[in-house]
Amino acid sequence: MSGYLLCGSPRSGSTLLCDLLARSRVAGRPESYFRPASIPDYSMAWGVERGADGWGHSYIESVRHNGEAGTGCFGMRIMWSDMPAFLERLAILYPAVSSDRERLRSQFGVGYFVRLSRNDKVAQAVSLVIAAQTGLWHRNADGTVRQGSEPAEPPRYDSGQIAAELEMLENEARGWDTWFSAQSIAPLDLTYESLSREPVEQTMAVLSHIGSKSDMVPAVGTAKLATSLNDEWGDRYRATLK
Repeated sequence: MSGYLLCGSPRSGSTLLCDLLARSRVAGRPESYFRPASIPDYSMAWGVERGADGWGHSYIESVRHNGEAGTGCFGMRIMWSDMPAFLERLAILYPAVSSDRERLRSQFGVGYFVRLSRNDKVAQAVSLVIAAQTGLWHRNADGTVRQGSEPAEPPRYDSGQIAAELEMLENEARGWDTWFSAQSIAPLDLTYESLSREPVEQTMAVLSHIGSKSDMVPAVGTAKLATSLNDEWGDRYRATLK
């Protein structure tokens, strides 16, 4: 089994890319299997018991099975904020393996890495703040709610909240930079901007990178949430930086 890791940060387009890769039917089912808040739900859905010290070998086996989804190619998404704890736990379970990169290869078949980033980090921070305030994170292409709920109240501009999220996003970027360098990894770099502009073309580039071929063109299943409010907040915040 071959595999790949989607390395992202919040509001970098990873949900769009995960959906397109799953729809290609040749690249597994990449999801955030090691997001701490999601692990209990996955464990319950798969009937996997977790020990007092956390997830173990049986959870990893279930992740492999679901992430591969019968395609012969394993896919997984992870944000840098979740990466250190994931790697630390993996090292505890497999101490004889020499490096993070080799543990990912030995346990999940991961030989390819795709990094998702966003050139305009102010816009990324604004998007994150609006999503957190409204509770609406993603919509399907038909306009229905994919993740979260319809906003109960309109969002309120908060420069301090935007600054905090911007600092977090910059830390995430540095974290990936440091880890890739330490593990001698040269990932395929994709940007939110290119993915939102050419979603199918960028997905095909990922499939080519990981050595998977698909005769079908996956349909876009998620809708863009940004409105003129995002632009207004971005401009307003940038004005404070001058």
